[in-house]
Amino acid sequence: MDDNFSFVYDLDLFLTDPLWGKIHLATAGGYVQDKIFNDPQHLETKINLQKSISTDYEYKLNPNLDKILRLGDQKLDLKNFNKEMYLRDFIFYAKKGYFSFDKTYINNALDFHYHLVAYPVLSDNQEQEKEELIHKSFAELVEMNMLK
Repeated sequence: MDDNFSFVYDLDLFLTDPLWGKIHLATAGGYVQDKIFNDPQHLETKINLQKSISTDYEYKLNPNLDKILRLGDQKLDLKNFNKEMYLRDFIFYAKKGYFSFDKTYINNALDFHYHLVAYPVLSDNQEQEKEELIHKSFAELVEMNMLK
């Protein structure tokens, strides 16, 4: 990590996966490998999505989000937490068709656990295919290894 300062940024990364499809990750100061950190495609994707005025999907939120947020930050006071502000970007990306994840343990740069925050409502066929995967993500954290 000598030249890589990804751990001081909350980066928005955009990936594709055969199971999830389009993925958005908010790194919340998590370390990412040099190849990902230096790839300009993430910023280009973010800019293009922000320029686009269309939203193609309805969205859903992870029903266990409060529980997961408390897991990641034991001192989090949900009564004083501005949840609307927190959710804004995740909802934005879900409306654009991305499964939007946040880093769970924000105070540990080398921890790679993420949780699903918001996701697009897909067509009936796509929804059925992803239903099991989505329910699994509600019950468990997802580890994204950024060191490989």
